[in-house]
Amino acid sequence: MHHAPAVSFPLGRSRFLAALLLALWGLGVAVLALWLSQQAHWRWPQALGLLAVLAGAGFATRWWRLQRVGVLQWDGASWQARFDGLSVRGSVSVQLDLQRHLWLKLHCGAPESDHWLWLERDADPLLWRDLRRAVYSRASANSAGVTPPV
Repeated sequence: MHHAPAVSFPLGRSRFLAALLLALWGLGVAVLALWLSQQAHWRWPQALGLLAVLAGAGFATRWWRLQRVGVLQWDGASWQARFDGLSVRGSVSVQLDLQRHLWLKLHCGAPESDHWLWLERDADPLLWRDLRRAVYSRASANSAGVTPPV
């Protein structure tokens, strides 16, 4: 059986993710503008639509700024992330795979302690393939520091 190599991959705020969020927000603004242009008078639904678009911009900006900056490490048996002065162990699951971008969830035991991580190839192109091999390798639940369900 072949195992994925050990790898340390940098975590950081992604410009691609920022552009994606901005594009989605821009689409929302365009739809709202089209809708508002067809209305003779504003009523509460239009005001609510405007509020939703503005809130969406605020939430997206806050979420992007809260992206973890640090290092995600695979030692051949378990995952560890170091960021913001923390060091956490757990297992990872792929939430979205765009080949050059990965959205991972780092499971640390309890759902409230899980971390969402956005990784991209441009952060370290030389280690990207090793990271992908590690993400898709099958480490046992015990080696990842997670107790299997009974």
